[in-house]
Amino acid sequence: MPMPEMTNATYLTYRRDVGAIPAYAIWHALRAAEVDVFMDLDSALDEGVRALISAQIAARPYFVLVATHGSLERCAERGDWLRFQLERAREAQAQVIAVHPPEFPFEQAARALGDLLEQAIAFPIAYESIPADIARLRLRHLKARPAREAPAPDSALLAEWQARLKALPAVTADQIAAQKLFERAFTRPQGDWQGRIEDYTAALERYPEFASALARRGANREILDDLRGAMEDFNAALRLNPLHDVAYVNRSVLFAKLGDLHSALRDLNEALRLNPTLTLAYYHRAVAFNNRGDYDSAIADLNMAIQLEPRAIFYFQRGLAYSGKGDDGNALADYTEALRLDPKLAEAYYNRGLIRAKSDMRRAVADWTAALKADPNLAEAYYNRGLARAQWGDAQGALEDMLKFLELMPDHEKTAEVREVIESLRQLRG
Repeated sequence: MPMPEMTNATYLTYRRDVGAIPAYAIWHALRAAEVDVFMDLDSALDEGVRALISAQIAARPYFVLVATHGSLERCAERGDWLRFQLERAREAQAQVIAVHPPEFPFEQAARALGDLLEQAIAFPIAYESIPADIARLRLRHLKARPAREAPAPDSALLAEWQARLKALPAVTADQIAAQKLFERAFTRPQGDWQGRIEDYTAALERYPEFASALARRGANREILDDLRGAMEDFNAALRLNPLHDVAYVNRSVLFAKLGDLHSALRDLNEALRLNPTLTLAYYHRAVAFNNRGDYDSAIADLNMAIQLEPRAIFYFQRGLAYSGKGDDGNALADYTEALRLDPKLAEAYYNRGLIRAKSDMRRAVADWTAALKADPNLAEAYYNRGLARAQWGDAQGALEDMLKFLELMPDHEKTAEVREVIESLRQLRG
């Protein structure tokens, strides 16, 4: 009986919009260490690409994951591309090896993904010494194993992919320095948007063609209302990398803020063409459909988003679509599910209260009170609760609510009405 062929064939992957630079450096280092390596690359995630990647993972006994800051969070989504690859590795019983910077909390991140990474070998590396560290990895863990049979791939696509891999230029010291600055932004506290902008700017000074740094800086500039700067960053990112699905989503958010729903939908359609399981693209497209009054399309997108990742905000947004259609039963159910998943979602309490007010004002007031506990600046909740209290004869409570509404919304279209209500309440109090 002939001996089976032995191989150290390895599949290499990473988060496309976060870890391309170290992944490319590792790919070159594995080749230099005489490892047969195949790697994921930017592409539209159609069935041909999924079949090719699945076949490559199945054919190779080793699966090397580049675990960078910001790389694993989205793996919780059922349709996430990196999760898809990890699932194929688990099915193929490949040995997963996670290479990561020493400061990256890999064990903590891995626990959140359960059995996808429970058998993974963690292997810290320094970006500045990738060739030496990968040579060490080769000697320690990438031993020859029996070759595997795998489905025959699309030969034309495989040849195109291999040509792209062979054409990858070497990674420079400036790119490595830029990557470290880029990842530093992920370690900043939530809300430190300016600090992140500074990190992305510093990264771009080292590597001006860093598309992901441009896309991330644009998203943070948009949060800080630097809309012009954000648009410049998104446009530049997409010129450099027209396959950057997340950049299309980020630019769509900016277009929507500017009132250009046509351009927002165009970008979201392109993002979903590139990545049909990009959850946030479905969500933001549903928001655009809701704003346009196309509730059926919004519901269809939110059904897909919820199937991929059942998040509270998705149920809430679908509740808005059902409310827009006048379907109070489904809207009520979605607001309630949103609150089960996130009991601090003030808008869900408020909107559920609007539905309950049609039949049970006391439960509606309870919802508006809960909304104000979650968000004391939700002006409309004060207004509606104030009207209910006035109807119940609670002049003092109604007056307090109406005064608070006026304080928060002095220029609202209801201001004149509210002033009349306040005057009436003051007269009732004598």
